[in-house]
Amino acid sequence: MNIHKKRRLLVIGATGKVGAEVVRTLTQDTNIQTVAAIRRNDQAQSMLDIGAEPVQLDLDDISTVEKAVAGIDGILLMTGYTVDMMKHSKRVIDSAKRAKVDHIVHIGASGADTAEVSHWGWHQMIEAYIEKQGFRFTHLRPEGFMQNLISFGWLQPGTLTNLIGDARWCWVDARDVAAIAAAALMRPDKFSGQVWRLGYDATTMSEVAEMISKLAGQPIKLEQLDPQVFYESAVASGADPAYMACIRDQFRLNAAGAIPDADKTFDETAFKAAIGRLPSTWPDFIQRNAEALKSAAIS
Repeated sequence: MNIHKKRRLLVIGATGKVGAEVVRTLTQDTNIQTVAAIRRNDQAQSMLDIGAEPVQLDLDDISTVEKAVAGIDGILLMTGYTVDMMKHSKRVIDSAKRAKVDHIVHIGASGADTAEVSHWGWHQMIEAYIEKQGFRFTHLRPEGFMQNLISFGWLQPGTLTNLIGDARWCWVDARDVAAIAAAALMRPDKFSGQVWRLGYDATTMSEVAEMISKLAGQPIKLEQLDPQVFYESAVASGADPAYMACIRDQFRLNAAGAIPDADKTFDETAFKAAIGRLPSTWPDFIQRNAEALKSAAIS
C-alpha cells in the first residue's frame, strides 16, 4: 500500500511580514506540513494554532540549523538586515545540501543593474551559490516594500519621511512577495529555475503623500531627510552599520537618479497567471491597510 507522504516545507523568517503570510498560505494545503522557524519559545503556540510545526532556529547556532533542515523538502530562505546574512545563508545552504533538501526559494533584493548597492550584490552571490550546489531554485527579487511606510516609521502624524528626493521608485506589497514565495514552495516543478523581479507600481514619495492625505482627510507633508542622518540614527539604535550603509547608499543613488530603471515595473500578467489575481497597486494597498495608515498619519 502506498502511503502519501506530506511535503515538509521550512519557512525561515516565519514571524516576519512576508514569512508569516507564507506560513498562513501553506497551512491551508493539506498535502503540506509547514515547518515554521522561530527563535523564541513564546512564538511556538501561535504557529501551532494555525497548524504549523514550530522549530527552534538560531542562524548563529549551526546545530539548530542542521536540526531544522533535517527531513525538509523545500526551504524559504530569508535573512536579517545584517552583513552576517552572507554567513547565515551559506550555513543554511550547506546544511540543506547535506540534508538532501530539494528546492530553495530565496528572497533577495532588487535586481537593478548596478554594483553600487552592496547588499543587492550580496543577495545575487547567495543566489549563485544556491545554484552551484545543485538545488532546484526560485529567486525572488522584490523592490521597495509598501509596508516600509509603517514598519520603518516613515509615516508619522502629518508627515511622511522622504529619503529619495523626487525619484520615482518601484514598489511591491509584501503580501504579493509572500504569494509568489508560497506558490513556488508548493509547486517547485512549475517555479524551479525561475527568477522573479517583483514590483508593480512606480511612484514618487510626493505621490504617496498625496494618496495618504486623501485617505487621512488632512495634508501629509513630506519631510526631507538626509540619508546620512537616517544611517546615523539607525546605527545608534543598534542596526548593523555595514547593512545600513548599503541602505543609505541606495537612497542616495535613488535621489541622484543613478539607479538604472529604478521605476521599472514587472509583468503583472505573469503574476496573475501564477496566483490568480493581479498584484497590488498603491491604491489597492492603501484601501486594504486604511486603518493602520490612518492611525499612523492622523495627528
